[in-house]
Amino acid sequence: MTAAAAKQAQFIAPDAYPQMMSTQDAARAMQTLRSATTAVKAQLAMEQAAPPMKLAILQYVCELEEFGTDMERVFEKAHEIRGFAETAGLITTGRISEILCRYMDDMARIGKPADAIIVALHVSAIAQAARAEKDDLAMGEIVAAELAALVARRLTEALR
Repeated sequence: MTAAAAKQAQFIAPDAYPQMMSTQDAARAMQTLRSATTAVKAQLAMEQAAPPMKLAILQYVCELEEFGTDMERVFEKAHEIRGFAETAGLITTGRISEILCRYMDDMARIGKPADAIIVALHVSAIAQAARAEKDDLAMGEIVAAELAALVARRLTEALR
């Protein structure tokens, strides 16, 4: 902060902010949030939200597949999938999307283009995982581990 900005800035002590709720109301709110009833309601809400979220993820996957070698759009859509997949119950889909996003981020950071074949492998794995009737977590972990190893090798080569 510059000296001029410091003269114009007004600092407010943390305890000077108005309280959003009283201590008694805050204690009651925390008790409600920690209750078994709230946990059951939250679980039910998550279960009800999963089917529409899965449909949205499947739409994202279709778009992802259509982007081909447009790396910027692939990254953006994979990032969206990564953010919602686990909540929708598509854990493997989210995991593979995470690996793809990290790979693309790492390649951009070192100033190298992402390998189109590696990206296509990830996109294919994301699509297969999202469209699977049941999320096979054990197989998903094997696929994710292999893709992560491939990415690690490619990053090592890119740094040479």
